[in-house]
Amino acid sequence: MYWIYLIVFTLIVFVPTFVRNGFYFFDMTQTQEFVILLLGSLAFSIFLFMEKKMKSNMAEKYAIQGKASRMSKDLQSSYSYIGEINRKLDILENIAFDYPETSKLSQKNELKLYSSITDAIRLFGKSDEFSLRFVCLPSYEILKEIKSIPENTINFSLKGRKLDVNYYESDDFIVVTSPKTIDNIFSYILIKKKNASQKIEDVEIMKTLAAQALFIFMFRRHENKIKCRQ
Repeated sequence: MYWIYLIVFTLIVFVPTFVRNGFYFFDMTQTQEFVILLLGSLAFSIFLFMEKKMKSNMAEKYAIQGKASRMSKDLQSSYSYIGEINRKLDILENIAFDYPETSKLSQKNELKLYSSITDAIRLFGKSDEFSLRFVCLPSYEILKEIKSIPENTINFSLKGRKLDVNYYESDDFIVVTSPKTIDNIFSYILIKKKNASQKIEDVEIMKTLAAQALFIFMFRRHENKIKCRQ
């Protein structure tokens, strides 16, 4: 492009040398002026054309860069999603294979039974502060509670609420109950929200976790001599 401007500029400089006669009814000076104007207009037209082409190329470049950036973000999001799914599958697999071979377990091994469930609650609930409770009906007595942060106390009770609603949400808490009771005992997961807009995407899985925890609790109930007062 710059060579074209150089050639046109050189021709303009040598116009007085090459144009020594008039053209039709124009004298020599007027003819030289018109030739210079013509060459200048040609250079300006080439400049406008090249500028328009450059802007078009830049717009196309930015569009490609934007598309590449979106593709990169989508790819990263896909990798993150696949990683999260694999982690969820690993946790669910651990829950499925962590059944005890005997009801006679030490307290340490008993806590280990619940650890895979609490890990899953932490992952699916997207919260570090939660409680897994086992409650006796109709008194709503808490028979056992497993807290993510043992020293924290979460003041909440389901007493007076309908148990046929397995999912409950307020500005401060998310509650997921086991779908069914066993011998008037049910379990529920109590999650303290980080903010009022916090949601749970996998509610059905959370219900499954509550039911799984209830099965383990009932399996250990007689060994631990836990009684439900009517």
